[in-house]
Amino acid sequence: MIARLVASLVVCLVFTLVSMAPGPGVALVQGQNVTVACGGQGTPPAAEPAEATPGAGGESERVELETGEALLWPAGDRGVLLLHGAAYDAASWEPQASVLAGEGYTVLALETLSPEAVLEGNASLTGECGVAGVTIVGASAGGGAALGALADDPAGVSGLILLGATGEVETLGDYPKLFTASEGEGLADQLETMADNAPGEGNETLILPGSAHAQAIFETDQGDVLIEAMLSFLEDTASWDAG
Repeated sequence: MIARLVASLVVCLVFTLVSMAPGPGVALVQGQNVTVACGGQGTPPAAEPAEATPGAGGESERVELETGEALLWPAGDRGVLLLHGAAYDAASWEPQASVLAGEGYTVLALETLSPEAVLEGNASLTGECGVAGVTIVGASAGGGAALGALADDPAGVSGLILLGATGEVETLGDYPKLFTASEGEGLADQLETMADNAPGEGNETLILPGSAHAQAIFETDQGDVLIEAMLSFLEDTASWDAG
């Protein structure tokens, strides 16, 4: 009888251990099952892009790139690369990135502002994450980094949105571009010139009321107008077959 009791205890123990084991592709981290996501260090390329999940932005994942850290919102098969202004950081994009991911875009926000980081972010989205194209959003100093990276027209870029940023645009690709600023910044004429001089037919400008600069616009009553303009550009204007 004692032997049967011991055998029963062994079976129960084995069953419990098997049921607690994480499944394929899942790591047990501090008691939580965390699925490895695209863009993470050492992550293999995705076999297929993730399906879009409109309305469910989810939380960001911190990933490590060679040029620095970044935040990733994996969602769909179209990518958006966010470049913050000098007074901000990658986490400052959290509200806007959640909206974009909720609409089915895989979003990557870089911590490092440099042309090299922009190129790596673009390659990470089109490579590891397997997106069909990338629209780059550069705010102020982030816009300068974007223009520096895009001067040689890298592959995979579907569009460019600049918030309160100016610079040389003649060597950019033919993909559509949206140049935005607040009325009080006095950039309207300069942005119109940029839209005229930049290659391609789908170049637009958007001048919003007020004087807030770049990402600070999102903290004003024009924030909803700006994010809606970005979503409209992504949906109706960006060239997702680029590259």
